[in-house]
Amino acid sequence: MAPEDGRAQVDEDATWRMYLGLSREMFTALERGLGADAGVSVADLELLEPLLAAGHPGLRAKDLAAAAEWQDSRVSHQLRRMESRGLVTRSRDRQDGRGTVVCLTDAGEAAARAAQQTRRVLVRDLLLSPLDEAQVASLVEVSGLVRARIAATGHAR
Repeated sequence: MAPEDGRAQVDEDATWRMYLGLSREMFTALERGLGADAGVSVADLELLEPLLAAGHPGLRAKDLAAAAEWQDSRVSHQLRRMESRGLVTRSRDRQDGRGTVVCLTDAGEAAARAAQQTRRVLVRDLLLSPLDEAQVASLVEVSGLVRARIAATGHAR
């Protein structure tokens, strides 16, 4: 959407500012809530939720990276921090010695469950409750369209 006149530019700028403010405020609310209720960050949660869903014996680090839509190196750095806090363990993959398997510790599982509950409450309260069903469907649709465009133009990850 190329701006053709001053009005289009104003609309584009206003849309950007609204999106940026929304994403920043939502992220900040999640960071604060997750920290207070579960002692974890949004980054921690992005890895804890797929691990919680996978159950025992955990996930290969490469599969965890794919589930979180992160690059392998970012996952590795985040896991190192999480391991030092006792949330996860990492071990050699017994089926493929080149890989690493990541498992939740008991403390990690408890933190993941608490964080997931906090995330659900905050998303429901802050993001979904102001919207009616049609607006929620539109939000999902628009988000999907934008994500597809980002992927198609090679700007993803």
